[in-house]
Amino acid sequence: MISDVTNLRRWADRAENQPQGRTVLDLEADSLYHYREELCLIQYADAQGIEIIDPLAIKDMSPFYNWMKGAEVWMHGADYDMCLLKRAFGILPTMIWDTQIAARLLGHEQFGLAALVEYFYGIKLSKKNQKANWSIRPIPQAMQAYAQGDVAYMLDMADRMVTQLQKLGRYEWFLESCKVSLQKGSARHSAEQEAWRIRGCGRLNRRGLAALRALWRWREAEAARIDRPVFMVCSNQELLERSARLQDFRIIPPPHGNAGRIARYRRVVRNFQLLDEEEYPLLPRRTRSPQTPQHFEKNVESWLARRDALASELHLNAALIASRAQIEAIATHEEKGLEGLMHWQRELLTDSTAAQRAISLSCLP
Repeated sequence: MISDVTNLRRWADRAENQPQGRTVLDLEADSLYHYREELCLIQYADAQGIEIIDPLAIKDMSPFYNWMKGAEVWMHGADYDMCLLKRAFGILPTMIWDTQIAARLLGHEQFGLAALVEYFYGIKLSKKNQKANWSIRPIPQAMQAYAQGDVAYMLDMADRMVTQLQKLGRYEWFLESCKVSLQKGSARHSAEQEAWRIRGCGRLNRRGLAALRALWRWREAEAARIDRPVFMVCSNQELLERSARLQDFRIIPPPHGNAGRIARYRRVVRNFQLLDEEEYPLLPRRTRSPQTPQHFEKNVESWLARRDALASELHLNAALIASRAQIEAIATHEEKGLEGLMHWQRELLTDSTAAQRAISLSCLP
């Protein structure tokens, strides 16, 4: 394990001499144990082998930073890891090739890393340390072995997937999807924007959204106070239910907790109830053009039928071709809606020749 800057510099010399796209990264954090998760471990692999880097022990991580800002790497399910890298270093690699995206474009229904390793190699990776506390030191050997397993098969598996994607004519889909994923990962979200991502918040009116915003901030403060994950204070579902009750002027009892937490909760609710209507937030919503609901629904069903038929022929999850929200955007304003898709998605949905070519390739032995 690399735990000092001298060895980190030696590692950086090795990593910088690797061809682009021939290195693998994975990360471990302590998100189940602290309010603000911290990057606790970096797993790196290339053709020469695996290295484990301990960022908690190394004060000067600049060799890793300098390497990463020009690197093209493979990762698996990189969304969360991009958040960790962005928070820890303020940057992301130049390019991230994601084996989870590749697996989904190949039609795998089980696309977790363990499922893919078992599919390609017949090896079952242990999940025993999946929820371990990666901030503990020294790191037990079993946890180190688990961390190595996350990157041990990635390069070979990536090569196999690339070959299959090229055979099916989907490699360009993969390239574009990874680039879009990286662009999204580079965007930062404020805490308030995160609140609007709770499933079901779109059913709240402006008063309900004001309640949700107030309760979200209360939960964040309480979690920070005890240095524990926010779900240990209050779940998203409970936040949503409490917001809905406050929206309808119903009385709600305080959550469980000590006297201080209950007092702070009551103060937040009281301040929310004093807000003027013009202080209520607006949730960004998709706008529909002035057409009758019947026309809109007919458009949606027509585009959904086209999407689902393609998905069935290509053996893909239909949402990969276009999500329900994207279909509704197309049904609302076709030109603008289609512009919101990736090129390969738009081509499949609108170009019958391209779609037939993709279907023909998917039928090859």
